[in-house]
Amino acid sequence: MGLSTQNTDPIAILIVGFRNPADVDSCLAALANANKSPSFDIFICENGGPLAFDALVDELVCGEQCSCEFVQDAHTLPFSHSTAQDGFVRLKVLRLPKTGALVIVGEAPQNLGYAGGVNAWMRPILERRKYEGLWILNPDTQPEPDALVELVVYAQTRHKGMVGSRIVSAVEPERIHSRGLRWKPAWASTEAIDYHAPSNVAPNPEKIEALLDAPSGASIYVTRDCIEKIGLMDERYFLYFEDLEWGLRAKQQCGVGYAWRSVVHHRGGTTIGTAGTRANRSPLSVYLEFRNRILFVGHRYPTWFVWTVLVLLVRALEYGFVGSWINMRMAYQGIAAGLAGEIGRPDQLLAIHKP
Repeated sequence: MGLSTQNTDPIAILIVGFRNPADVDSCLAALANANKSPSFDIFICENGGPLAFDALVDELVCGEQCSCEFVQDAHTLPFSHSTAQDGFVRLKVLRLPKTGALVIVGEAPQNLGYAGGVNAWMRPILERRKYEGLWILNPDTQPEPDALVELVVYAQTRHKGMVGSRIVSAVEPERIHSRGLRWKPAWASTEAIDYHAPSNVAPNPEKIEALLDAPSGASIYVTRDCIEKIGLMDERYFLYFEDLEWGLRAKQQCGVGYAWRSVVHHRGGTTIGTAGTRANRSPLSVYLEFRNRILFVGHRYPTWFVWTVLVLLVRALEYGFVGSWINMRMAYQGIAAGLAGEIGRPDQLLAIHKP
């Protein structure tokens, strides 16, 4: 594919962090090597409170990667300071030296969750018609230099409103971590397309996109026009399933695509503990996954609702089979919460099972 982004407006890159400054610093160090066209600015929402905000800023400026430097002039913000300040307690303006990109770090007033953290930056960014599209990245990713330009060119040439990357394992880059997400209603589960397939074999994009319901939340590029059609992420989920639900909206109204040449390395599960075996998963992640599956199916696939509940009641037992009784209990509590209509941040659990 011949890369050409000469007439492309800048891109806004959005990252939501939660007390994982080293991950964010590594991500920005990788972005410092990005192709300079299209240009971009980076917007970070720190969900972990004032101490986490201070630690993140210190890490970005003085940490192991030292990816950023301070910008003294607040007038360099790409929109009015008051517009951004409406959604954040504090802002720090940094710069990515190799690219000249601005890095604006915002302290969220509380833990907004993944969708809430993304939306906190999307609102002021969309008010300012400077950016052609938004690239949402997990903090524990390291994009390759051409990852962004490949997403933008694919969206333009294939007329897709939302495009995902080739997500490869940071530990085994020769293996696919995900080409995107596919919902399997009979199993009440989300499938990572081509998980563990060889990463150096180019697939047929039409075949992948026939299966694709949404890009992986680790890397989602979405055009401004598409966001104006589908709206912001659904904050009722707090964590998990908001990327799948958002992607399904885009699939219906804008088209979703898979840019194989956009390569993003992903560690996975570093913030809340979703990686690894069932026994090692965090209770909070188990609770939210089971609760949000019920919310998702009730919203998107209501005819599958009763079947989904039955499947989840059985699947919760899988944690008991590996001796993870706490997680089995969390799964059943998540099912009960979903049936009771609970949405948003589960404050009663966060006080006990802090991520």
